[in-house]
Amino acid sequence: MDMRYAICVVTLLLVACPEDSITPKDAVVPEDSLVYAGREARQCESDGVSPEASAQLLINAGIDVIRSTCGVRTGVEYPTVCGRGTGDILVHEIRSVNLPDAEQLGFQEISTLIDEAAGTSYELFDCAERFTIG
Repeated sequence: MDMRYAICVVTLLLVACPEDSITPKDAVVPEDSLVYAGREARQCESDGVSPEASAQLLINAGIDVIRSTCGVRTGVEYPTVCGRGTGDILVHEIRSVNLPDAEQLGFQEISTLIDEAAGTSYELFDCAERFTIG
């Protein structure tokens, strides 16, 4: 009986926790688009653009950022060499009407990462789950 109670409590806590970032299960409304830019991180280094700094580029251009998260390109090989790039990306949900302006800033619609023939795509995750960004 105690185990069932514990499971119920944990389930309720997990359901009640708000999420500030986009996860794969989140639906993006039709008026919005997901855009991404490379994080510019290097292997063996603790560098790279933070989600906040990336979002600020959009905000400074008058583009509302609804949510932000981190991700990684999949299906692309990145040789393990210190100082070389990674597949890390920063993803932002913006209004679709602002997509051309975001593209002028170097962001791309996330659907451009999907190529079934080449086997490339992306995965999203909460930035704090993978690394600390300073």
